[in-house]
Amino acid sequence: MPKKDVKLSQNVNGNGKKKKKKNKRPISKFMTIFMIIFMIISLALLIFQIIKLNLLPAKLIVLVSLVMIILCLIIILIFHFKAKKFLPRILAGFVALCMCVGLAYGNYFIYKTDDTFDVVTSLADSKATMTSIVVLKSSSIKKEKDLKGKTIGTILDMDKVATKRMLKDLDSDNIKYKTKDYSTLDDMMEAFYAGEVDAICLNEKYRDILHESEAYFNFQTDSRVVHQNVHYTKVEKNDNPSDPVNDISKDAFTVLVSGNDSYGTLQDSNTRSDANLLLTVNPKTGTILMTSIPRDYYVELVCPEDDPELACPEGSSDKLTHSGLMGVKSTEETIEKALGIKINYNVRINFSSVVNLVDALDGIDLDIKKGEEVDIFYVNSQPGLSVGKHHVDGETALAFARERHAYLDGDNQRVRNQQKVFKAIFKRIVSPKMITNYGKFMDALAVAFDTNLSGDEISNFVKYELNNMPDWKIESYAIVAEPDYQFCYQSQSYASVVQQNDIMNEVARKKIEAVLNGKSSTTVEDPSGYSQTASEDNAVGNTEELQSMGAENEQTDYDYNYDYDQSYDDTDYYNPDDQYYQEDTYEESDYQ
Repeated sequence: MPKKDVKLSQNVNGNGKKKKKKNKRPISKFMTIFMIIFMIISLALLIFQIIKLNLLPAKLIVLVSLVMIILCLIIILIFHFKAKKFLPRILAGFVALCMCVGLAYGNYFIYKTDDTFDVVTSLADSKATMTSIVVLKSSSIKKEKDLKGKTIGTILDMDKVATKRMLKDLDSDNIKYKTKDYSTLDDMMEAFYAGEVDAICLNEKYRDILHESEAYFNFQTDSRVVHQNVHYTKVEKNDNPSDPVNDISKDAFTVLVSGNDSYGTLQDSNTRSDANLLLTVNPKTGTILMTSIPRDYYVELVCPEDDPELACPEGSSDKLTHSGLMGVKSTEETIEKALGIKINYNVRINFSSVVNLVDALDGIDLDIKKGEEVDIFYVNSQPGLSVGKHHVDGETALAFARERHAYLDGDNQRVRNQQKVFKAIFKRIVSPKMITNYGKFMDALAVAFDTNLSGDEISNFVKYELNNMPDWKIESYAIVAEPDYQFCYQSQSYASVVQQNDIMNEVARKKIEAVLNGKSSTTVEDPSGYSQTASEDNAVGNTEELQSMGAENEQTDYDYNYDYDQSYDDTDYYNPDDQYYQEDTYEESDYQ
């Protein structure tokens, strides 16, 4: 039989009907169809999310969408017309897989961005006032019930509402105790260490003030908390209003970046403003001026008038850092009054913000100059940074930004260190490394800060950045001041401060005005005579001081892992979504 007839007979069944050719690649075809469907759905979802995000300029949205649609069509056409054989189909499948992965990552990118902006453009919906019953570590009082028959020190004149709230809490748990009231925080602490009282009732906002005092530097490690009351108060939008510009993408504006000296979330109660950095931004000229103010600047406080717990007499003076105890708006208005400027917006961050953001960026690069080096960091007794270039993690970046004890120039050098860390973070954000760390960075950013910038303002500014890609010129100025010893309203005692420098206040004001008016801050001369860079003999080190304080053992500056007693039910205290406690009125005689 001829060859042709043999082939024909193999394709015909016994009834003379032609056999159907079996598909030998059903899985391959299924995977191809699946990838194409996935690619189309991912593309549609990505375009929808980009439009919904409202961050990209319209022309860029159209351009990006067209490019992605064309790429998808090309891949689909290749599959349909060209990828018939095994090798071309494998290659086309690989290209399609890469496209699917790219679209999936793009959707993740946009989702993370959208989720983060939802968080950071909303102020915290509650703030907490934390009050603790504190005992010495050597005390026999281990639990709340051990307070029966014991004497608790209070400072009703300084902290009446929170103290009475805590005492009522103890009453509700049938704890019978005695109280001994003191007029100042210092008096209560002296009695605490002298054994005149068994425990003290301490508003946690005062813990930071105690740490400033050499007499109570080790209070954190000397004591422990046996009971705690947390009172939540709803925060309304008008608690922190902005003073917005007409168009944030065109008009120059000033933002206060307030760095709280606390760990954890920003929903916690107000704490000291450890860093106070003004960013004056001019979108038209592409200029950013960083103006730093010493944390211990001795200023007249601007206190909230509508909050009886936070109100203060007119003319009350204190360190600028203590204004943070009354909220970021108080810090903002206090700086406005001191410098004679207008601040449009504020951003609030804390210690955890810095650590998490730097770690999410896989560290930052610091170039330490002569006079900036540190032998041992004061805040955690860890090895410092020598002269030269260093790639540091979040904890090291934070320790460097907070360092002042290692320098002759003290607090003045600290603000320069903070500017150096801020610049390094900004440089890292705009580097290619940001692409691979984007998800981690956005997770960190979502809980890193809150602000009174609106979502629309942030969106418009990002659009401006993407549309114009300005070559930002970062300029800086740090106010320098001399040390002094003055009465501080918040602690009701004398403390180390730095006196206001009227000349540099005026220079700072003029530099800010120059940038707002489209000029460089360098056009304003500084006749103060103070240098903006560290002298070579500035670094004196911390080793001797830490050893004299008995800090050979590793201790962190603020270790909030209290030795809490876990036997009591704290559900009511830690659930702001379920219940907000209302202020009650008490008769002082009830607790005598």
